Amino acid sequence: MTEIIEQGEVNVTGTVVATGTTGILSTKITTMKFYNPLAYRITLERYNASTATTNVLYEFNLDAGDSITDTTSYALNTGDTLTIYSNIPGTTYYFFGVNI
Repeated sequence: MTEIIEQGEVNVTGTVVATGTTGILSTKITTMKFYNPLAYRITLERYNASTATTNVLYEFNLDAGDSITDTTSYALNTGDTLTIYSNIPGTTYYFFGVNI
């Protein structure tokens, strides 16, 4: 089991923040945080590789300086992805998880 820790800036066209690697249950994301000093909208999508479908998990409109801490555990199988979108530049992200 290896830890995954990443941080960066969300691209307005979408940033893949996690991808499932090989194995039955390959990647587990346990914490994600998002912040922007301006008012912004954040959207999280999950792509399921086995069914080739994408679903919006949530979308929030936030005031300037608001942050989100998401502690939902997301289990990603091989090829699954979590993609985050922000409607304006400058949204930062942090996430923590493990490869199993």
